[in-house]
Amino acid sequence: MKLKKIAAVVSAFAAATTAPLCAVGCGDGEAVNATPKNTDEYIIPQDYCRTYYEVFVRSFADGNGDGIGDLRGLADNLDYLNDGDDSTMTDLGINGIWMMPINMSPSYHKYDVTDYYQIDDEYGTMEDFDYLVEECNKRDIWLQMDLVLNHTSNQHPWFLEAVKEAQAGNPVDSKFMSRYEFVASAEDKATKGGTWRKVPGTADYWYLGNFSESMPDLNLSNRAVRAEIEKIVDFWLGKGIRSFRLDAVPWACANTTAYTEENAEFWTWFNEYCNQKGAELFGKEDDGINAYCYNVGEVWANDSTVKAFFGTKMSNFNYGFGDSHKNGFAGYVNDWKAGATITESLEQMQNDVLALDENAILSNFLSNHDNDRSAESFDMDKSLIKMGAAIYLLSPGNPYIYYGEEIGAVGSGRDENKRLAFNWGDKRNVKSPIDADYEGKQKLGSVKSQKNVADSILTYYRNAIKLRNRFPEIGRGRMTAYAFNSDGVIKKASEIRAEIGSSGAFSEVNRLNKPIAAYSLEWNGRKVFIVHNVGASSASLNLSGFSDYQLVASLKAKGGSVSFKNESLNMSSGTVAVLKPKTELIK
Repeated sequence: MKLKKIAAVVSAFAAATTAPLCAVGCGDGEAVNATPKNTDEYIIPQDYCRTYYEVFVRSFADGNGDGIGDLRGLADNLDYLNDGDDSTMTDLGINGIWMMPINMSPSYHKYDVTDYYQIDDEYGTMEDFDYLVEECNKRDIWLQMDLVLNHTSNQHPWFLEAVKEAQAGNPVDSKFMSRYEFVASAEDKATKGGTWRKVPGTADYWYLGNFSESMPDLNLSNRAVRAEIEKIVDFWLGKGIRSFRLDAVPWACANTTAYTEENAEFWTWFNEYCNQKGAELFGKEDDGINAYCYNVGEVWANDSTVKAFFGTKMSNFNYGFGDSHKNGFAGYVNDWKAGATITESLEQMQNDVLALDENAILSNFLSNHDNDRSAESFDMDKSLIKMGAAIYLLSPGNPYIYYGEEIGAVGSGRDENKRLAFNWGDKRNVKSPIDADYEGKQKLGSVKSQKNVADSILTYYRNAIKLRNRFPEIGRGRMTAYAFNSDGVIKKASEIRAEIGSSGAFSEVNRLNKPIAAYSLEWNGRKVFIVHNVGASSASLNLSGFSDYQLVASLKAKGGSVSFKNESLNMSSGTVAVLKPKTELIK
């Protein structure tokens, strides 16, 4: 596997380790060699386990002075995200970027594409895109492109021709109508379900437009459509894109958020084609990477549906752990869910998807462009925001940071309010979308006001990501959840679950199971043990059986201390402890 040497970045970290490894979800890799000094080096695998940054290009940074974010602005500000020098602490430390749609589109959000091969004029030119790829490559940032295949714009040339065919009274299996979903009578649409739109200038023709009148659904079983998709994939992978985020995955071949055989067949076909093409472009013999195009699906549904789509060999966003202040990661931090319940559920989630795909990678998030900002889920409390960051950044899989999350950005209500201008705090600020009407203020500050502040949200994110990069088993490891028995002794959650039964609540076994989330991650013989304390009080934990471990790092959302001695882990409120086996530490 290709490896990258980077310097250790937090001098307070204790020494970590080196050992040959075998991947869970992210390919085989070499040893990682970490030391506590900024000038020393360690090595991380160059695989698809990465820390991704979701960016709405229009609202990020302006490169041509028109007040609208564009690709040149993104490229010119990459040093904020990753400056290419891993010995510094002045960048965020991400190594993947998910760009929301950048193709030609009549809308501000660009989820209705008119040309899949062109950059939207608002965002710049293909030369600007090439420059962005070049600058990302210098920093080992892999670009992920939002590819909208469920539907096109109603201004797409195909659909304009389809409308002409319908107006001429042609059958629905005509050349262009067959590329979409058309019916020729009200009775036909009633039997199919979904949301149908009347074709203007016709008496009985209707087309499927589940999301909007301006977004007609494609017929993804059509051979001409699939041939075009292959060309689109060829084009963008050839331009340097390394993976795709796929919009509205369950809706592709169904009229609801459901897992169906038709959906599974399409996405399996798509993913296999991407990996085949990716192998041609990026693959190298014996590099240990199992998939050359880490595709991620938007399956905005319950856990069972999300899990089912992992059978397509794509990853899918972990909606059961994001998207709500009462559920998942935020639910734990906000005291709605017990820490032991969250870790047990996450362990089960990982086990289930690995059973479907042995190389599966979880894709975790707190919020994205369709959700109210996560800072508002935490009531704008800086400590809660930091603790929320820690639990999802240090979980197995790939975390997705929605732009501005790292500075506590706010925004809720209509979509435009969730995609407000990024707050640089200087002349780089751009305009928010035209129809944004959010009346709240960015009370937690800007990049400028936070970048040199030791206890800022931005600094905390930087520290957490550097920690994640330093111990690659965090993202790649197989998870084991822990809980505390009635005597306050830590045990595997599965063992306590066997004792209390499926209907039992961990929080009723021991009070420590409510504020404490504890779990291990193992990857290719390397282990890390992570403990979070989001409770309002300090905690003294009996880590019986962990005498051969050593505290190697910590995070502190509101100060305090963390210590480990004689199997006793003492943690202030709002802290995270990272322990490693002593046998893995560099002597």
